Amino acid sequence: MRAPVLKTLIAGLVVLATTAAQARLITNCSSEGTNGDLKGSSNMHSSMPIASVSKVFTSLWAAERLGLKYRFPTQVYLTKLSSGEYNVHLRGSAFPYFDRVMFYFLIGELNKRGVKAINELTYDENFEYASIVRTKGDLVHSSGEQSETEIMRELRADVTGLKTRYAQYVSKTQSLVPEVKLPKSVSLTVKNIAAQSMKVFNAANTDSSFILRSSELHRTLKELNRNSHNFAADKVFERLARSEKFDSYMTKMVGAADKEFDFYNGSGYPEIVSGRKVYNSASCRTVIEVVKRLTKIATDQGKGLRYILPVAGSDASADGNSTVTNIYLTNNTDDSLLAKTGTISQSVSLAGAALTQDGVVFFHATSSTKDYTSIRNFLSSIIKTNGGKDPLDNYKARAFVPFDENSIQEVK
Repeated sequence: MRAPVLKTLIAGLVVLATTAAQARLITNCSSEGTNGDLKGSSNMHSSMPIASVSKVFTSLWAAERLGLKYRFPTQVYLTKLSSGEYNVHLRGSAFPYFDRVMFYFLIGELNKRGVKAINELTYDENFEYASIVRTKGDLVHSSGEQSETEIMRELRADVTGLKTRYAQYVSKTQSLVPEVKLPKSVSLTVKNIAAQSMKVFNAANTDSSFILRSSELHRTLKELNRNSHNFAADKVFERLARSEKFDSYMTKMVGAADKEFDFYNGSGYPEIVSGRKVYNSASCRTVIEVVKRLTKIATDQGKGLRYILPVAGSDASADGNSTVTNIYLTNNTDDSLLAKTGTISQSVSLAGAALTQDGVVFFHATSSTKDYTSIRNFLSSIIKTNGGKDPLDNYKARAFVPFDENSIQEVK
């Protein structure tokens, strides 16, 4: 984000009850930059459902604890058999976007090492796989999981379809990552595919290994926020929760009081607890503090909020529009709104940063059922009151690819 982010911003808070549309806002709050005072409705300290705005919380937790340059590693173990075939084992790290694109990239690396016939392909409980994970409906729009049967079936199908699909994969992917030289053709046969627990697999009995690393974490966070991907957000959240409680993190690092947030997962999708549907919830104040901290963490790590949250009107054509672009793109927000949407049956939410001529305004607003108009009016008022929009400088959206030129790490 540009240098003026931290300067004094808003001259006065927009009074939201001035029109009928604005009156439908359930809660709202805004901040005059990172160090500005919090202003807004009287209930801004009350915890309310935030739906997919939860992904901003997950993004902050990951950015702070893992670092935006973190890469999810998949260690690949090779054992050559007397027949000339190999046994290959994949030790995962819960990378949520290990898909056909990543798998075909892996096959190219296996071919480079002479692996073209696999006797047994195994993977552990931390290995995630779906052929088209980014668009598979029950992964994007629900709290779906890939069963062991589905993982095996889709791996098998992608091996079988290699001959007909690989050329298309190269044509599409090579243009997105021209710095990676993909082989023009590959071949692979696999006899058996099965899950193998970490407790059972013995790395000492293998001949060699290498590490297949994902693209940097900020790329994963940008994609899961762009497409509001529930499966990806939940997997990142679960990965972090193995070593730290989310409640402890929020209290220690964000200063959030227990009564101001209540989380069940990393996506905001509802869960059933004791026969009752429950949602992640947070106060308006807490959401603002999370967006502020995410901005600081991203800036401190050499990135900006633009590399994590969607930018209205600035999505890569290869990926398709973000939920922010689809719902909130106007002349006032084009290339000047960095935000995450949230939608549930009883309300809609939006949280992020509006870039104005007077500086950045951090905000969160929740409106009544499907009432996007009141939030659009809220945004318009903020931007107009602060001198109009201030579009991003030198920003060009980059299409998501799960690997890059630094994804292969040799093991000495």
